[in-house]
Amino acid sequence: MKINSILLFLIIMIIISTFTSCKKDEPHIEVTEFKNALFIINEGNFTTGNSSLTYYNRETSETIQNVFFRKNNAPLGDVAYSISIDNESIYLVVNNSHTIYKTDKNTGIYQGKIDNLTSPRYLLKVNDSIAFVSDLYENNITMINTKKMSVSNKLDIGRTYQNLIKVGKQIFITNWSAFNKDKENNMLMIIDTESMQLTDSIQIGTEPNSIVKDKNDNLWILCSGGFMNEQKPSLWKIDPVNKQILNKIEFSDITTSPTNLCINPAGDSLYYLNRDVYKMSITESSIPQNFFVKQEENINFYSLAISPENQIFIGDANDYNRNGEIYRYSSGGNLIYQFEAGIIPGNMAFMD
Repeated sequence: MKINSILLFLIIMIIISTFTSCKKDEPHIEVTEFKNALFIINEGNFTTGNSSLTYYNRETSETIQNVFFRKNNAPLGDVAYSISIDNESIYLVVNNSHTIYKTDKNTGIYQGKIDNLTSPRYLLKVNDSIAFVSDLYENNITMINTKKMSVSNKLDIGRTYQNLIKVGKQIFITNWSAFNKDKENNMLMIIDTESMQLTDSIQIGTEPNSIVKDKNDNLWILCSGGFMNEQKPSLWKIDPVNKQILNKIEFSDITTSPTNLCINPAGDSLYYLNRDVYKMSITESSIPQNFFVKQEENINFYSLAISPENQIFIGDANDYNRNGEIYRYSSGGNLIYQFEAGIIPGNMAFMD
């Protein structure tokens, strides 16, 4: 009797365990349509394939992890790096998987992909069917057809490139990395969208890592000064029409590495990370001395985004192994809400 009781107990436990495992692994779609969305790309750890996508409803604070997996029953891949959204679709650039996924804008359901890319970083739509994709290692701009999700052309620009921004009929591209290259990474390159040719370039600071456009259509580029702190970090203001440098503002401390330059919806205030969050007006001519949001102890500010409501969202990478956090602040710098994201929360995108 005792043996039979033990056997029965073990059988019941196996059944319960099996049922629980099935429930845990089964994709479950909690949301049928994205609304008031903030999407967070969680980069994950290099070569582990544990990147993910987090959805956060800015109105209800509903948070759903692993959205890509839940919607498509497939992992996102190795080092998801950026997200961009057009009128119909969401594009997820997965760097070390050499892949770009296209999903439905409202449901997140898979629509297509491009793979066999080298080391894709950012995607910028140029028109209804063409997008440019930046690459960490290639000297070529990859042009893709977003309707067919296929590579349509490659344009040799002679340098690697990172950020892309469109102003009028021109695309401005930052030359961020000099890894294994014989040219210094200090150029802003310009492509004409009608001829689809490289037409000009402007020398700026070393390692430009982020670029925004202000309300006057002037460009601001944040340069960290180099991986080995070769020069002081700097912030550049450029007129994109006549290609003139309007201002160059240097940081006083050469050992710092400011990143994640953002701009508010009105286009008149800049934000960036330099351990803490800093804010400055586009009319200022010097780097602010006082932080806007302080990075508290045991917090690791890693990413930054400004919402259409002019609120500040900051990604905390934690120790780069555990799930990170997102902090939501008011336009005045007061903490509103905090929620969990995935491993290394990085690039963010907003959608109504």
